[in-house]
Amino acid sequence: MLQPWTTQPGDIVKINVWREPELSGELLVQNDSTAIVPSLGRLKLGGLTADSLNTLLIAKFRDRIVNTPVDVRLVRPVPVFGSVRAPGVYPVDPTSTTVQVIARAGGTIGAEGLPRVQLIRYDGSRMDLSVEQSLGAFNLRSGDAIFVQDQSWWIRNQRQITTVAAVSTIIASVISIAVLLRN
Repeated sequence: MLQPWTTQPGDIVKINVWREPELSGELLVQNDSTAIVPSLGRLKLGGLTADSLNTLLIAKFRDRIVNTPVDVRLVRPVPVFGSVRAPGVYPVDPTSTTVQVIARAGGTIGAEGLPRVQLIRYDGSRMDLSVEQSLGAFNLRSGDAIFVQDQSWWIRNQRQITTVAAVSTIIASVISIAVLLRN
């Protein structure tokens, strides 16, 4: 079940007022949980769901609009990194799934199997995600990131392979030196 997100600093609030482009736009929620809303000035938006924000804006715009649909969407910028083609910060909303976010980042690098995906919380804790999981199923917070790890055999065992190669090189060097010293 989707949990309603509440606005946090760093979020983007997308407002669309039908047939009123000067009242529509994208707002950045500042560190003090406020944003500058067209024609209204600075409003405290922190802690509001999209529905409660929609109700607030309809009430605030009441003198300018009558029975005009207002659509409000919360978008949270989330860093995506690891085994993706285009690591970066991508906008997500509660309906976005993990696989959609990976697709926005250009897809995975490596094997064609399903990658291991983890949510890395702002406090350093980690949570495994399934690729079809909706990001609205949990409270994605500002500062969280999505880490994609390729599950190919090579990637999973790269450290061990590198260690074996280094040890093999050292042994081959020692044998070569021993052979040279015997001659």
